[in-house]
Amino acid sequence: MNNNISSERSTASGIPQPTAFNYTEWRERFILTTLRIACVLGVALIAVSFSTLTFGELILFGVLYLVLLLVTILPVRYTIRAITLLFITFAVGIDGILLWGPWQDGNIFLLTGIILSSLLFDRRVDFLAWGTGVLAATTIAVLEQTGAYRLAGANVPITAPDDWTGYVGNFAILGALALAAIGQFKNVLIQTTIRLEETNNMLSTEKTDLQQIVRQRTDELEMRTTQLRTSSNIARTISDIQAITELLDTATQLVSEKFGYYHVGLFILDEQGKTAFLQAASSGTGKQLIQQGFRVESDKKSPLTHVVTNNQPVIASDIDNMDFVRDINFPITRSRMILPLAVRGRVLGLLDMHSDQTRAFDTRDAEILQTLADLVAISFDNVRLSNETKSLLNQLEISTSIQTQRTWSKLAARQKPAYQYTPAGVRPIFSIDKKEVGYDGLRVPLVLHGQNIGTLKLKRQGGAREWSERERVLVEKIADQVALALENSRLVDEAQKSALRDQMIANVSARVRETLDIESVIRTAATELRRVFDLKEAEITVGSPLAQAPSPKGQSGT
Repeated sequence: MNNNISSERSTASGIPQPTAFNYTEWRERFILTTLRIACVLGVALIAVSFSTLTFGELILFGVLYLVLLLVTILPVRYTIRAITLLFITFAVGIDGILLWGPWQDGNIFLLTGIILSSLLFDRRVDFLAWGTGVLAATTIAVLEQTGAYRLAGANVPITAPDDWTGYVGNFAILGALALAAIGQFKNVLIQTTIRLEETNNMLSTEKTDLQQIVRQRTDELEMRTTQLRTSSNIARTISDIQAITELLDTATQLVSEKFGYYHVGLFILDEQGKTAFLQAASSGTGKQLIQQGFRVESDKKSPLTHVVTNNQPVIASDIDNMDFVRDINFPITRSRMILPLAVRGRVLGLLDMHSDQTRAFDTRDAEILQTLADLVAISFDNVRLSNETKSLLNQLEISTSIQTQRTWSKLAARQKPAYQYTPAGVRPIFSIDKKEVGYDGLRVPLVLHGQNIGTLKLKRQGGAREWSERERVLVEKIADQVALALENSRLVDEAQKSALRDQMIANVSARVRETLDIESVIRTAATELRRVFDLKEAEITVGSPLAQAPSPKGQSGT
């Protein structure tokens, strides 16, 4: 039987596990404690019995005590200590029987030896000790009763066969009962210890598994945190880019470098959403395809079409997905993930990622990278809208500039072309010397919406003196304000004229509606038109101009 029931164990992580009951270690501690107690009690026993012991007994007990003391103090093996203790116990017990027979405590030492042998050794030693004790007592009894041996103790009572029979029988029965009880105790203890060890091993295994799961979850959480941090950095980088081409190239390059995918391609859909054009790529092969004008047409078998149609990512691996479509342009691809670039529910493009590792993508990767794809789509859409807005503004500025030039050209043709400040006051200039050769003053254009609508000319008194840069800047600002004031004045004038026209139309309409008679209406309308426009004649004709004989009521004039 293996008496070493359990030992200290450690998990793979190096964390010590709780130590179960160790029977061998317990026996070693037990025998050492027993030896120490025996050494102390042995001195007391010899001292008490010293006056009654013979010289031979003193020599015997002295030698036994010396041996007991040596095995207790010296670092000897457990087996030597156990055998020595049993030998001394049996020696003292047999000596007591040889001296006193069944009338003293020799059987107590023999029973003690049997109990110690049961505790210190396995069952074979238990039975051997029990049999040795029974045989020794029986042998001494037979020898004493047959006269071959005489008890050596002083004043020993006469023994009868019944005395020895009861003595040996009681010893045998008590020894057997002690063996059975201790054996049962040892069996229960061993079984309990084994169950405790199994439970401890199971808990250790579960703890190891739990630690492994926690480690895996921690590693996965760290990886997801790193992915989120990387996605945030990429989104922050591309959000500052205002050029579409640079934005797409930067997005694909950063995704490839930060996440370790050997090819990342970005497709943009046409207005119908049927054809995807490769616009940016991180690999050399992808850049060559861009130069060749690579495109993907709508196809039910294509994973790109599935992404566009369902606005959902597609994850494929060459060992897990029977629908994995191998791309001839990227033969080393083992895993692939395609994400939609969607804004407000509309798919604008696709983010196509290739890896040369199997099962490189999972649904959690898709969730994190989809957020990045959405941010890329938003940035792309914002830049596109910004560029369109800038283009519209440029067109509006050009249109406003042209309209301003036409308006002021007409206005300058109808009004006096220029005004001049003189000591006598402001006077109009009816003719302008366009050559103006040798003009020694400051000339600043009046600019409105990018168009030159006039000129501001300044001349100093008392000779020519150079204008400083500060004065030029000040005059230019004044010229800008003059141009704006002229434009505001023109707009006010047009608004007033428009109001007068509206008022005139309202007055004519009111006069005409004063009567329901057709001839009166025509006569009133003709009169009002001649009065408003100061006409010599106004004529209103009702009916077809091809009528051959108009009736007198069909024509009215004033």
